[in-house]
Amino acid sequence: MIVKEIELFNGIDHEIMNEIANICLEESYAKETVLFEKGEDAERLYILLEGTVKLIIKNGGTLTYKLTEPGDIFGWSCMVESGRYTASGICATDLKALKIEREKLDKIFNLHPDVGMKVLKRLAGVFSKRLSNAYKDLLLARGSDTSPSYG
Repeated sequence: MIVKEIELFNGIDHEIMNEIANICLEESYAKETVLFEKGEDAERLYILLEGTVKLIIKNGGTLTYKLTEPGDIFGWSCMVESGRYTASGICATDLKALKIEREKLDKIFNLHPDVGMKVLKRLAGVFSKRLSNAYKDLLLARGSDTSPSYG
């Protein structure tokens, strides 16, 4: 999979897309590799190429979200102001991913703010989908006697 095929960057000007492609590093990781820990400074965005990554949130209990589809985005916290990972990212299998350094991506978005805004809106869509799936999972776990509340 090449960067231009990833939905997050779909429709971006060819020249700017080349700039983004030039800062992507394809990396391979062994099963059980910890890519980042919840609470750490978020320095990288990842795009899944092959394998499965677990995003784990522990806070009293544990919530695990698995990403398996090529093109899935994780480490998105590097693109928001808090700048800290909200989950731990651990390789559930051997993994291949594109890694993009926050600092390099920020430079491109500072030069092309319209592109940065487009990518952030798409990223919000990714986050919204995951949050909706988490709501559904929680409601299923609680049983049918609970009325949903989506905030």
